[in-house]
Parts: sequence; structure tokens; C-alpha cells
Amino acid sequence: MSLDKQTILITGALGGIGLEVIRNLLAAGATVVATDRAAKASDALPEGAHYLSLDVTSETGWSETIAAVAADHGKLDGLVNIAGVFTPGIPFEDMTIAQWRYHMDVNLDGSFMGCRLATKAMASTGGGSIVNFSSGLAHIMLSDGGAYCVSKAAVLALTRLAAKAGGKYRVRVNAVLPGAIDTPMLWGNLREGQDPQELITMLEKQHPIGRIGQTPDIAQAVAFLLDPANSFVTGAMLAVDGGQLVD
Repeated sequence: MSLDKQTILITGALGGIGLEVIRNLLAAGATVVATDRAAKASDALPEGAHYLSLDVTSETGWSETIAAVAADHGKLDGLVNIAGVFTPGIPFEDMTIAQWRYHMDVNLDGSFMGCRLATKAMASTGGGSIVNFSSGLAHIMLSDGGAYCVSKAAVLALTRLAAKAGGKYRVRVNAVLPGAIDTPMLWGNLREGQDPQELITMLEKQHPIGRIGQTPDIAQAVAFLLDPANSFVTGAMLAVDGGQLVD
């Protein structure tokens, strides 16, 4: 696999998965533009990555970021929509409209704006690849995580729509559906006083492969979908979940 001379934009880049994706893409020869909400990149940003601040809920922010990538690097070949939020432990009957909209704004609307603007940019240079992040929870409904589940289910529909619309421009759009991955977001599910091993054991039982996922598992899937060698893969929903969805 080679991503040499490919310019790839990543949202949510300073999270556990984002940082691993950056490392993997840099190793494959890509030029990586990392974005997150922070005004400046953290010390954890891998050497060689470029950084831009981006609030994915801002259409102006998206437009300026895409324009900056084109101006600085000449083209945009790939977009990875990782940015997302998950507030666990909110019973469906207690969820406020503000909490609901927050998840939709970041997880769905942010991905939509990225897909739309990246498609336009890629269309002018011969095509490209977009990878959206959904979740196994797009299929497994959690009654105390309803907004997240519905927003990630909507990302699957968005992916299919964007793949259909982007085909004539040779823009491929696919989705990754991670299972439980060892990241700070996962540990946000740890209840007060709960033994961490208890959480891991519970999650391992939900994955037939017998373990939770690690960030390299996701990074490898993202690189596969970005690779121009896989130019006939579009509209795919790639579960990277140790078999969680087969149960």
C-alpha cells in the first residue's frame, strides 16, 4: 500500500484514533493535514503532520479549511471524518433537545459538510476518497446513548448518499464502523467506582474475537479505504469490531 503524493485531511485528529491514523498515513507516504477544535496542536501530534484548527459544526470553518488545503498543497485527495462526540448515561426519556442536537451537529452535520465540500474540491482534481466514521452502535441501540446511536446510523445513510452523488466525479465515500476501541472515549463509559477490568471483561464478551480493539486496527482499515488501488470500493460499510455485529 502506498499513499505517496496523496494529501489527506483528518478531523478529530487529536483523539486516540486520530493520532494513530495520522501515524499510519505518514508512514505510507501521505501528506497529512490534521484538524481539531484546539487552537494549536498538542505535543502528541506526530512530526510531519500539518495542523489547522477546525470546529466541524462551522460551515465557514469547513470552507476555509478546504481552501487552505488546496492553496497550501495544490489538491485534496482524501478526507477522514473522525470528529465525534458521545455523552453516555443519558436515559432516552431524560434527554434534552440540546443534548440531542449537540450529537447531531458534530456527528452528522459535521460529516455532511465535510463530504459536500470535499466532494466539490476533489471533483476539480480528478476524484478522491472520503472515509466517514460511524459505529457499531448505529445498529446496536443503547437506550442511554440514543443521540449517538441515531447520529451514527444517519452517517451510514449519508455515506451511501455521498457515494452515489460522488461517483460521477470519481469520489469514493465509505464508512468505518468501529467496535469497542481502547481510547479515552471508551473509558468515558467507566462508572464511578467501577473496576476498569470489569468494563473490559464485559466488552470482550460482546466481541466474538475475544478482545477489544486497538487504534491500529482502525488505522489499517482507514488506509485501505483511502488507497487509490481500491478504486472500485465505494458505499461500503466496513465493520472493524471483532465480530460484534454478527451476534
